[in-house]
Amino acid sequence: MIATVLVSLVGLAAAQLPPVTIGLLLANTGFMSVIGQDATRGFELYLDKVSYRAGGRTLTVVKADTESKVDVGLTKVQRLVEQNHVDVVVGPELSPIALAIRDYIHRQGVPLVVPIAFSRDLTAPAKASPWVFRIIETTDQANFPMGSWVYQKTPYRKLVIMTADFVTGHHVAGAFRAAFTGAGGEIVKEIYPPLNSADFAPYLTLLTQVRADAVFAFFGGADAVRFVKQYQEYGFTGRLPLLAYDSLVDDVILPTLGDAAIGIISVGTYSPALDTPDSQAFVRDYEARYKAAPSAHAERGYVAAQLVVAAIEMVKGEAGDRAKLREALLAAVTKIRPPRGPIQFDRYQQVITPVYVKKVERQGGRLVNTVIDKIPSASQEESWKWWNK
Repeated sequence: MIATVLVSLVGLAAAQLPPVTIGLLLANTGFMSVIGQDATRGFELYLDKVSYRAGGRTLTVVKADTESKVDVGLTKVQRLVEQNHVDVVVGPELSPIALAIRDYIHRQGVPLVVPIAFSRDLTAPAKASPWVFRIIETTDQANFPMGSWVYQKTPYRKLVIMTADFVTGHHVAGAFRAAFTGAGGEIVKEIYPPLNSADFAPYLTLLTQVRADAVFAFFGGADAVRFVKQYQEYGFTGRLPLLAYDSLVDDVILPTLGDAAIGIISVGTYSPALDTPDSQAFVRDYEARYKAAPSAHAERGYVAAQLVVAAIEMVKGEAGDRAKLREALLAAVTKIRPPRGPIQFDRYQQVITPVYVKKVERQGGRLVNTVIDKIPSASQEESWKWWNK
């Protein structure tokens, strides 16, 4: 009788524990909303798998829409921390927002898991914070080895670079340029349209003034859709092959891009065409729930949830002890099974990750990013060889 009462009291006490609160700082509106929404789907898919519980506690998610704006992102993260009292923040989607909130997160001592924003500055020695954990590769990690890969594995020797005119775009361009020219290639022109460009015509016409073998491009969200479609409309598809960072042909926008995307070769951390058991299980679960293939951003949201849940399990639900949760996040990264394959953190809590080279093809009536090559363990420190000069 006494044992029964004690068990009941323990169960009642556990049920009365407050939930662990996770702040999800991702765009639901704005020009990057398609990316933020897809990462949110991946995040929620994994929380569903664990029934929104970890370490004996219920998990509550508070969503904050950055609207893809720096000032809004900063205001929203302050609200999450000071009004919603979140235990951990996941986000954001834009590098300028991540850089803007970094100092606030660092001062407050709140763990931040970054699934999408990939400016190299965030985890470089000058900016790295013990409170920031990033599971997407930096601008350099994929694009630097891609520069070498293009020179070694394709006949292209003269390229044009076209990326959005903001800090991340210039970092992408710099990393690719350094490796491609270092291998012996030549960049004949660099073109930088502004973010959220409605019309790429003035920039595409510049391609007629140069002699090049191909174009390397970086755009995301609605910009990527407009760029790829207008690239085809102006007759460059097939004549000037497109190489890219994979946000240009993100799986979530492939149906919208249609045949204009066929043949584009890109680099990134994930494709749903990756033929491994963990990837296949993720794709199966995602398609069952959302009736669509997951994108690389959905995978990143999923991995962020895996990491947060594993850390909360390790601290047995004591997420209020932020220092303990921070240490658990660092340790948990090698315990999870990301769809992309095993990952780890470097000394600055930046992910070391496999990277895949992909090509858009039509298979079984739909467009897919077929994996054509793998860079098994890309690190930010390897890419520092060029920009530390």
